[in-house]
Amino acid sequence: MLRGSLKANDFLVAESAAMRAVVAAVDEYADGDAPVLICGEHGTGRELVARVLHQRGPRTGAKFIAVRPSFEDAPGASVELDDACERARRALRSASGGTLLVKDVSDLSAPSQRTLKRAIRDRKPGARASESSEVFDVHVVATADLDLERAVDASIVQRELYDLFRPRRIEVPPLRDRLDDLPALFERWIKHYAAEVARTKPTVSSRALARLAEYPWPGNVAELKSIARRLVVRVTRSKIEAGDVDEILPTVAVRVPLEDLAFEDMVKAKLAGLLARIDGYPVHDLYDKVVARVERPLFDLVLAHTGGNQLKAAEILGLNRNTLRKKLADLGLAQKKKRAGREDRALDGD
Repeated sequence: MLRGSLKANDFLVAESAAMRAVVAAVDEYADGDAPVLICGEHGTGRELVARVLHQRGPRTGAKFIAVRPSFEDAPGASVELDDACERARRALRSASGGTLLVKDVSDLSAPSQRTLKRAIRDRKPGARASESSEVFDVHVVATADLDLERAVDASIVQRELYDLFRPRRIEVPPLRDRLDDLPALFERWIKHYAAEVARTKPTVSSRALARLAEYPWPGNVAELKSIARRLVVRVTRSKIEAGDVDEILPTVAVRVPLEDLAFEDMVKAKLAGLLARIDGYPVHDLYDKVVARVERPLFDLVLAHTGGNQLKAAEILGLNRNTLRKKLADLGLAQKKKRAGREDRALDGD
């Protein structure tokens, strides 16, 4: 949490082109009117962007209410459904005249989604609200991760609700894609935590900043904030050095160029990303897919080397010619390649 004297604007850094695009979108959508969707990975600062959106608009003097949906409805229980709708209405009432931020909208229950959808539609100019419905003067903002469209396709998020947000969408980039912002962000959090413990802000060496820039930041700005706090607590000297950063950054996550890795390490790096990307999706033939993804480029290169001569290629590979032909047929190298599945795309790292 920020001290009361601080504002979200104090921590919105936009040295990078990616964040300048975010700021431009914030300025465009900060009219306090139509709903806004803020997408990005966890820890990128989506709520911070929402708070800046509120501060820069006409509702800045009113309340900013942030709510996190819970898994609130039990199947077949109408009382629970009524409770979910009432919770959504209470949140809308509490933000009357201001901004309501719905964090992680994909977790919002179906009845709450319906209540939110009606609230957005009923406050549109010219809209006719039914006698039983309540009109809420609220600017609705929601955050979501990058799989929101999949949630819509799976009917987890109602398409009608998503369509209300879609015209005003802000993409917050991960920290690894906005490294130009890292020095200023880090300095601001160092200053903040130094003030919290009533000490002079330590300076940061250029080598320490270089170490930070080499780290891939899976936790994004939230992780950078945590690292800044730990350094202020641990380092009692007047300057934070590279060694101080090395002591607390997870060594397993340091980025190493693929060309500097051994072949086995490159395979491990790819497989680690693959397993993370397919988590939660049904995959039953991982071994065959991995082997196929290794064999395909190997066969392509060897055949190119032999000018397409399968006999010579089989000799180089140490395979029987008929075996090679069968593998080529199984891999579809002589046919039109089928569209890659999720696990195949994950191996590509896209």
